Amino acid sequence: MENERRRPDSADMAVAGCGWLLIVGIIASPGLALNDGPLTAYLMIVGGVIGFLWARRRLRH
Repeated sequence: MENERRRPDSADMAVAGCGWLLIVGIIASPGLALNDGPLTAYLMIVGGVIGFLWARRRLRH
């Protein structure tokens, strides 16, 4: 029973979602500060992927 994984509850989902948004915002902030649209879009995609991987790992453990 100790080795069983529990299902993520709403608090886990909220932390993962907020963490994902925070990661995207932090990574995309240089593009926003420079007012560069293509750079911001690229950094948002990179941040989204990194945030998704972080949230997925957070919800699996």
